[in-house]
Amino acid sequence: MSESMEKRGAKCARMLGVQALAYAVFVVVALAFSAMQGPSGTTGAAGIAVVAVAVLAVFHVCWPFRAGIADRIIGAVAGVLSLACVATALGSKIVPASDAIMGNELTRSTYPMMRWAAAVAGLLVVLTVVAFGRQMARENRSHLIRALSHCVTGGAASISLAGWVFLPYVVAAGHHAGGSLGMPGYVALIAVMVVVALLLAYASVFWLKELDPADDARAPWVGVAMLPVMLFGLMVFAAALLVQIVG
Repeated sequence: MSESMEKRGAKCARMLGVQALAYAVFVVVALAFSAMQGPSGTTGAAGIAVVAVAVLAVFHVCWPFRAGIADRIIGAVAGVLSLACVATALGSKIVPASDAIMGNELTRSTYPMMRWAAAVAGLLVVLTVVAFGRQMARENRSHLIRALSHCVTGGAASISLAGWVFLPYVVAAGHHAGGSLGMPGYVALIAVMVVVALLLAYASVFWLKELDPADDARAPWVGVAMLPVMLFGLMVFAAALLVQIVG
């Protein structure tokens, strides 16, 4: 029994290590782009997007749920569309940059977040409808609720991942002594982000314990490690939005 507990502890430590590595890569890439572009640079979206694509790929290869290949494809497509909406001009087609938006300082500075938020809302609705339709189309509808919830959870995490692309906005605020937040406010914001990351890491330990992957799953514990990192994209988005609103 103690040996089994040791194995579980080792797997948990390994999972948390991979999770911490993913966070570190995002932060290092954002800092590297910031250093290359100067204190005012907030254009590291391409580098962050590349890391996000890698995380998305790892998550769907190491799928930790019991949903089928179709459900994985649904989530992967949703994640790619979310990234496209934040890192390319696709988001501008959803929320066009009108004179009313660009003529106001606040809406102009928060426009990138505004258009991605609109895209996320739309993608979540489409994800829910498509996932439900997919389950209804199954010939054998056993474990319907579980399959639906797993598909939606994987898809929602994939959509949330794109929020990491806003990390350069948060980094840039640090170069300006926290901007209008002030250095104490900026430090408090970073502290809140760290606490949220730790809470998600703590939750992932329980997710790993309850893990019940498919028999042919490849390293599903890696998929569990990626889940908090992907969901943390929403925290990065919220922090960037706050920085832009206050700034």
